Amino acid sequence: MKKQFSFYKILFLFLGLGFFISASAQEVTVTGTVTDAETGDPLPGVTVVIQGTQQGTITQVDGTYSVQVAEDASLAFSFIGYVTNEVAVAGQNQINIELEPQILGLDEVVVIGYGVQKKVDKTGAVSQVTAEDLNRGALTDPIQAMQGKSSGVMITKKGGDPNAGFAVTIRGASGFDSNTQPLYVIDGIPGADPTVVAPEDIATFDVLKDAASTAIYGSRGSNGVIIITTKTGKAGKGTVNFNASYSVDEVANTLDLLTADQVRNYVSENNISGFTDNGANTDWQDELFQTGYTQNYNLNFSGGNETSNYYASVTHADWDGVVAGTSKERTNLKLNFSHKAINDRLTLSGSLGSAFEQNDYENYNSYNKDDVIFQALQRNPTDPVYGEDGSLFQINRGFNYENPFSVINNIDNTRDAKRFMGNMKAQFEIIDGLIGTANLGYIRDDHENAYFRPNDVYNAEEKGSANRSYSNNTQKMIEGYFNYDKTFNEDHNLSLLGGYSWHEYVYDGFNAGGSDPSSDYIKYNNLGSMLDINRTHVGSYKGMWRLIGFFGRAQYNYQNKYYLSGSIRRDGSTKFGENNKWGVFPTVAAGWTISREEFMSSVDWLSNLKLRASYGVSGNQEIGEYNGQMFYEPAGLSVDPATGEDVITYTASKVANPDLQWEETTEINLGLDFGFLGSKISGSIELYQKTTTDLLGRYSVPVPPNPAPEIWANSGEVENKGVELNVQYFAINEANFKWKTSLAASHNQQELVDLGEYAPETGVRKEGWVEGRGLIGQSNWVTGIVEGESIGSFYLPEFVGLSGDGNMVYKTEAGGATEEISEASRYIAGSAVPDLELGWSNSFTFYEDWTLDFSFRSLIGNDVFNATQMLFDYPGDFPARNVVSEALVWDKMGRKSGPAVSDLYVEDASFIRLDYLSLGYTLKTNTVDWMENVKFSLTGNNLFTLTGYSGLDPETSVNGLAFGIDQYNVYPKTRSFSFGISATF
Repeated sequence: MKKQFSFYKILFLFLGLGFFISASAQEVTVTGTVTDAETGDPLPGVTVVIQGTQQGTITQVDGTYSVQVAEDASLAFSFIGYVTNEVAVAGQNQINIELEPQILGLDEVVVIGYGVQKKVDKTGAVSQVTAEDLNRGALTDPIQAMQGKSSGVMITKKGGDPNAGFAVTIRGASGFDSNTQPLYVIDGIPGADPTVVAPEDIATFDVLKDAASTAIYGSRGSNGVIIITTKTGKAGKGTVNFNASYSVDEVANTLDLLTADQVRNYVSENNISGFTDNGANTDWQDELFQTGYTQNYNLNFSGGNETSNYYASVTHADWDGVVAGTSKERTNLKLNFSHKAINDRLTLSGSLGSAFEQNDYENYNSYNKDDVIFQALQRNPTDPVYGEDGSLFQINRGFNYENPFSVINNIDNTRDAKRFMGNMKAQFEIIDGLIGTANLGYIRDDHENAYFRPNDVYNAEEKGSANRSYSNNTQKMIEGYFNYDKTFNEDHNLSLLGGYSWHEYVYDGFNAGGSDPSSDYIKYNNLGSMLDINRTHVGSYKGMWRLIGFFGRAQYNYQNKYYLSGSIRRDGSTKFGENNKWGVFPTVAAGWTISREEFMSSVDWLSNLKLRASYGVSGNQEIGEYNGQMFYEPAGLSVDPATGEDVITYTASKVANPDLQWEETTEINLGLDFGFLGSKISGSIELYQKTTTDLLGRYSVPVPPNPAPEIWANSGEVENKGVELNVQYFAINEANFKWKTSLAASHNQQELVDLGEYAPETGVRKEGWVEGRGLIGQSNWVTGIVEGESIGSFYLPEFVGLSGDGNMVYKTEAGGATEEISEASRYIAGSAVPDLELGWSNSFTFYEDWTLDFSFRSLIGNDVFNATQMLFDYPGDFPARNVVSEALVWDKMGRKSGPAVSDLYVEDASFIRLDYLSLGYTLKTNTVDWMENVKFSLTGNNLFTLTGYSGLDPETSVNGLAFGIDQYNVYPKTRSFSFGISATF
């Protein structure tokens, strides 16, 4: 209640503030005519807006306008295809304006590695998402804000756990056991965690997709690079912004489990004896899933003058999850500053960011005693949550049958995380066009976890336990580079870059614990209170890796028409074998702006047409440390035969591989940028082919002759190729109605070309192991890594039907049938990789003060293996445990065999989802000199999903080798409704 009360106080404060506004300044009527600066023709439909408000008018057919405005106000004149002109009224009654033509968007800049460039000058596949285009509402991660906004960038998450992150895949996954997530660069610091930045502080996301763009980051760029640039202050008067929102979250979908009445009817109709009916009518999903709440508050200050600027913010957010017992709290601090000196030749700038996060977890990833979602799903609806005496009700209906609220109410599982990121940068213009830069960066992540389980939480007597762990990760970065930009004879434009980078990552941590607590009050705060402590309860570790690189880039264009660029980076990493610590990553790119040719001058409707081509090589070093070296680890206690004393024995765990080397991605990209009707319609088409070789993987080897059972090696090749489309259309630009729409579409086709020398004898690498009640043996894997197919393919037995005695029957290699799943043949039954990904965003402004924004997102052609259905449709578990309604159908068919993997459970999971819908109203404040505006918004996230998938949610996290598996461990996806206030002073 305290959280709600604080929000409503703020709400009523701003509502009262809005109604308090009154007129104070003298008004005048301003008239005039708006014309084209080049032709002198009048311009109808030009928007004339009073600065700082949504009030204004539009010009008539003859270009004339009339508007009533305060005499000290300013007017902004804007029109699609022209440069916006701002003019101070200063008591004037007539103001005539000439607007300069502009090709929309081409003067905007995108951030690339170690620099920026105009969009019109780019030769690689780079896309940008600005703050105004981001999703808003109940966001748990800044990356969620750009879902569906950039083609070729797949952002997914299984379920709606506020404590879980998002998986990001750019142009298809391309690795075995290496990390396939992109590199994040925040304000010039590579390797930072995006959650250290609040969504409100982000100015732009720039996505580098092709190797020619990412290779400047060398061994860290093969999975793409996402550059996050945060907001900075501007010259002029200081501004203060306050943003507050309150969200209500509800579970979007639940499983169709049987009710207590259905259980009783089944028991009665089938004359089942020995069943214990405890008289309840419990919907365990309804008990476990609650209404979630999210609060978010952001306060930021910015300002500056011609030599200095600043931006500072504080953001606090609370998430109460829809699964009872789950929550998160995060506070972000941000400071950006810049100062010029020595006749503006020296620019000193810095960025500081921090995040303080507290998490409260509940386990739900398996079918153990403490996995609350599984326990709730299997719990019999005739069992109550609490007994008549008010205590938690317990009953033994078989192995691992627990009351989930005994876990939620008694077990503590928390984390306290602190993240810090900072950098200092000095830029000095040595001579005109030559700038030297020194950049120092520092990142520190501290995580402290605490766990406590009292004695006898579970149905059967079991000793409790306690544990505390701490981890610290520190990154240090030193970079120095020179940029040289020069134009010769007005036609030849040259840009050069050369530099050096040093990066060190050090991590360490420890854990300690014990069992059989002597006091539930002390918990984990004094582990000495545990009655059972031994050496296996204590551990610690420390590790380090370094990366150094030398890089250079040259970019040339002639008359902004013909472009040629190239870059090279040489990296050295401590992660690889003695023979291959260094790698070289070159690129070359070219562009031709066809629309600037003389023969295109008569094509008035075409404002931009540019052809691009690039080739590049980038690398991947994202594996653990010391994998190229012989590795020993403690194996346990032994007795020294000479002394009779206890000693620690060590065993070899990894074989040395001095030839372990970089995973390399070679990519060819063809792009076409286009703009029509003064770039009212603009966009790009990309065609690419990306080949990744020397895939980094962990493989089993025989002992002997090898001294250890495992080796890290390079083996295999995977290819991704596809097409991407981005289109933006300023459809309507009238004074009382504006509409901007954009479409992002991508298709990626993946093929595993070669498993390499460490390929299994069967030709299939088994992944995607599922677990659950009744699943035994070595056949419970669903994903097969097979040459000629994509990663994420389901490789499964073909279900034929039921035998006469009720057992499942599968097809064999010879075309026969078998009841033994280990003897069944397997085939590619589907793929979790979508054929097409779509994002459609729209922004409307109407009646000057109202806005409406919405975004749809769709994945088409992706399959999901519904392991939840497989485990809960077995009639043999019923009526002791709950099942889905399909179990009754199986029961009538006489099924006797238990859960088993097969193509029966592969479902088409294509979907279209309304990700985001927001209605906003801006209150008129032009007569209040200390306030610019107040905006109110109503926002919905995940409002509906159209899909044929029968499970909880068709979207799964696309990451790693095995994905697309819905295994009764999905935190429910939420539907959120938010009310927000934003004020600028």
